[in-house]
Amino acid sequence: MEFWTAKRSADYLGVNLDTLYAYVSRKGIRSMPISGSREHRYLRADIEGLRERPKRPRNDKDPPIESAITLLAEEGHYYRGRAASDLTETSSIEGVAALLWDVDESVFNIPAPNVPEVIAGLSDCLADEPGVVRWMAMFPFIEGADPRAFDLSKAGMARTGVDIMRWLTAMTLRLPAPRTDPIAEQFTTALDLNAELRGLLQRILVLAADHGLEEATHAVRTVASTGVTPWRSIATGLAVVTGRSSKFGQNDAVRRLVIEILGSAEPESPIVQRIRDQEDIPGFAHIAYPAGDPRAQSILAFCEAALADDADYRRLKRALQAALDFKNLRPNFAITVIFADYKFGLRRARDAAWNLRHTESSFIVGRTAGWLAHAIEQYALGERGRLSVNYRGLLPGPSS
Repeated sequence: MEFWTAKRSADYLGVNLDTLYAYVSRKGIRSMPISGSREHRYLRADIEGLRERPKRPRNDKDPPIESAITLLAEEGHYYRGRAASDLTETSSIEGVAALLWDVDESVFNIPAPNVPEVIAGLSDCLADEPGVVRWMAMFPFIEGADPRAFDLSKAGMARTGVDIMRWLTAMTLRLPAPRTDPIAEQFTTALDLNAELRGLLQRILVLAADHGLEEATHAVRTVASTGVTPWRSIATGLAVVTGRSSKFGQNDAVRRLVIEILGSAEPESPIVQRIRDQEDIPGFAHIAYPAGDPRAQSILAFCEAALADDADYRRLKRALQAALDFKNLRPNFAITVIFADYKFGLRRARDAAWNLRHTESSFIVGRTAGWLAHAIEQYALGERGRLSVNYRGLLPGPSS
């Protein structure tokens, strides 16, 4: 069993090191850690097999999903033809949600949902659990207690979307019940944010609202097409996005890096150390944006203006500059969101420190708006039908 270095493996495949590291989880390349270092070696057979693997031919029976919600372009993404970067300056997350759902923003004028006694008791029992545990445990009970959740008309799904966003906000901020205040104001009050951090929150929520057909959104559309309620569609998105192999699930590595950067006297050192050890540097590069993630650029431009004197931002800035200088790496949206959540003070109950069990995130609240938009659109289109599969298993024997 021969193992190759990261450089030799990447050169053989004709990719850069970041792509090679991504292939470990996405394409099943096996690796072996080298004792006494952070470096890995990669199984030669897997590397050679990957380059020789034939590409799956396009199946014309599986047409691409058509959507009128979000356009991804090199300069940024657009919600129904409007630049998300512009909306960060002019619209609330409620306004963006209504835009994505293609309904009037007055849908957010509905009263806050009631809190059934079983929900209050369950919330108390789960008070010390990470956000995703509480969300997944409570959603079925909330759905069952709300008859209007089963109204699958466009207007009905939008009203349920309002309830879901309010509940997620309450759970994220550990409020006793959903409220009708604007979501940004709820964050501001609960976390005691100043004007600069409130502006940062506004941008995170809007830019996170949707980003095309990533894996969680695809799963949301699939289950929505079968006629489940929006609660179950959004629960599916939460289940996928927090999976260990999902982009959001992989953000533990980004959190670890941010913690190291902000806690280091030399914030460049966590970047330099990973470069020396030929390790993946999480939180950089995005497949959709070869020239740099415009969402991250928007967040950093705001930080440069509003947080220029903030010690944590100065540390982050030095680390990002090191990644650019030494590896020509540009930050993606994930690292800016995690830095923002750190500044907001989102953390688990009874935790004095912001740690790796942290799953409460402003990103989840914002992304729910996009998931609901895709659920509405896909439900209107109906089921996509049975997808074809290329069977590559054992063939039946003579006795069959």
